[in-house]
Amino acid sequence: MSMNEGIAVVTKVVSTGVRRAPEPATVLSREDFNAGPISLDEIEPGLWLGNASAAADIGTLEKHTIRSILSVDSVPLPVHITDHPNLRVRHIQAADVPREDLIRHFEDSNRFIADSLAEGRHVLVHCYFGVSRSATIVIAYVMQKYRLGYEAAYQRVKAKRCFVMPNPGFVNQLKLYGRMAYRIDRTNERYKLFRLRLAGDNVRKAKRLPTECMDVVKADPGVTQESPEPYVYRCRKCRRVVASRSNLLLHKPKSATIAQSPAKVGREPEATLEEEGTEEEPVEGTQVGEEVVVEQVTHNAMATGSSTSVGGVNELAEKVRRSSISSEHSNRSSEKDTPMCNKIFFIEPLAWMTDIYRNTQGRLYCPKCTVKLGSFNWVMATKCPCGAEIFPAFYLVPSKTEYSTVVQNVQVTV
Repeated sequence: MSMNEGIAVVTKVVSTGVRRAPEPATVLSREDFNAGPISLDEIEPGLWLGNASAAADIGTLEKHTIRSILSVDSVPLPVHITDHPNLRVRHIQAADVPREDLIRHFEDSNRFIADSLAEGRHVLVHCYFGVSRSATIVIAYVMQKYRLGYEAAYQRVKAKRCFVMPNPGFVNQLKLYGRMAYRIDRTNERYKLFRLRLAGDNVRKAKRLPTECMDVVKADPGVTQESPEPYVYRCRKCRRVVASRSNLLLHKPKSATIAQSPAKVGREPEATLEEEGTEEEPVEGTQVGEEVVVEQVTHNAMATGSSTSVGGVNELAEKVRRSSISSEHSNRSSEKDTPMCNKIFFIEPLAWMTDIYRNTQGRLYCPKCTVKLGSFNWVMATKCPCGAEIFPAFYLVPSKTEYSTVVQNVQVTV
C-alpha cells in the first residue's frame, strides 16, 4: 500500500496581507499626445494655421501676438491654454474622418475668425497636425471672404502652408459650401442628401435614429398649415397628403436606356424597391414611357375643346396629372439639362413615418388608410429602376400616390 493512498492533497492559498493598489483610470488629455515640433504658418495678416504643439506653447503664441485660438480636434487644449486670461479659445470637437460633419461649423468658425481679426486679435486655427481639419476651416473662411470656389481657395492656402490636405469628405463639404453661396441652405437638395447620409451612418451604428439627427425628419405636410404648399403628393386611395413637392429628392438616371422593366428590376435579389411576397405593383415603366404621348394628347384635347363631359374632365385631369409629374421633374433638373428620374419618388423622411425612428428598414404605410405606399432603408442602398442606388432611401411608389396640382383640383371639383 502506497503511503499517499487515501490521502487528500489540499492546496491552500496563503494571503500575504499585502494588496496591490488598483490601477488608476486612464483618462486621455492633450498632454498625452505629441503633435511633433511646433509648426504654424500665416495664411494672411493675423490668421495663422498650425498644429496642436503650436497652440499649446505660450511662448509661440506670445511671439506671434496670437490671442484667439480655434481648436478643431477630438480633445481640447491643455488647461493652461483654455483658462489663460488673455486668450480666447473656441473648441470644435471633430475627428479627421470623411463622414465628420464640419460644414455645420463653417458659419460660426467664419464669424469667430472675422470678429477676432476685426478686434485686432491674431487668430490661430489648429488641429492635430494642421493638415486636414483646421485647413478645412481656414479654406472655408477664405472661400466666404473672397467669394472663391474650393480650388482657388485651396491653392491660396496651400501657397502659405504647402502640406495642407483636407480629406475627401471635407473637400466635398467645401465644394457644397461653395454651391450654397457660402451659407448653410437647408433647402438645398445636396445638403439634404449629405445630412441624410450622416444620419444613415449613425443609424447603422446605433440601430435607431439618434437625437442629434432628428433634424433630418421634416414636418408632416398632411397637418394643417398656415401656408401649405400648392403642389403635393397624396395617397391615391384616401387622398391624404403624404409629401409636398419640396420633400422630393431627385436623382439622375444611371443610364439613359433601361434594358429591363422596373418590375423585373425590383424582383432581383440585390434590389430592395419591393419586397418579395408582397402584392405586385403595376409596371411603372409603361406609365412613364407614355407621359410624352399623354402630354401631346392633353394639349390636342384642350385645343379642340373636347372632353366636355364629366368623364372627359376626369380623364383630362389624369392626363394633366401625369404630364405635371413629368414637367415637375424636368423643371427641377440641374446642370447640363439632364432629365431627372421619375420612376420612383424618393423623398425626405417625414414625421408621419413612425417606424423610421426605431427601425433600420421597413415599409411605409399611409397614416390614414394604412395602405402600403413604399418603403425605407437607413443602412443599405436602394436601387431605383433606372439603376441608380440611393442611400439612405425613403420612397413612394407612383402607382400608390397621386401628384396633385391646382389645375387638377379645380377639374376634379367640377
